[in-house]
Amino acid sequence: MKNLYSYLWLIPLYTFLQVLILNNIQFINFINPLVYLIIIITLSQDTERWFILFISLILGIMLDVFEGNIGMNSSSLVFIGFLLPYIQNGIIPKNTIDEKEKLNLNNLGIQTFSIYSFTIILIHNLFFFILEHFSLENILFVILKVICSSIVTLIIIIIFQLFLSNQKD
Repeated sequence: MKNLYSYLWLIPLYTFLQVLILNNIQFINFINPLVYLIIIITLSQDTERWFILFISLILGIMLDVFEGNIGMNSSSLVFIGFLLPYIQNGIIPKNTIDEKEKLNLNNLGIQTFSIYSFTIILIHNLFFFILEHFSLENILFVILKVICSSIVTLIIIIIFQLFLSNQKD
């Protein structure tokens, strides 16, 4: 549990990274990388459900406050927090890593980490961008935005993971 509280210190870091840097970079006007998802993605499999939902809610509220959104980040992150144990059980093969270990690139390998991360990112982005547009009028635009943002987010998260693994070596 002590290790879990270190995640609480990451929330302000990734919130400010998202709000101050990534939200101000225009990627072809519809690509919006949401890198703060790395906090949820790397939680270990033995993390208590209440803590997953708690950290998702706190992260979502901080993002909502600084971005001026009313509940969009909170609801999409809590939704992902609710689905996280099911996604982990469905994608991560049994007995590949200890349940207490962080789910990162080093522990899971590139293929499993990419599939696991992309699933979480895709579900989150779909929920988030549907809430953002809240219309079926431009559904093709929303789908394109979800797919492109998910791919760019995955690439940035993998780069972060490679950088962090090189720092520890």
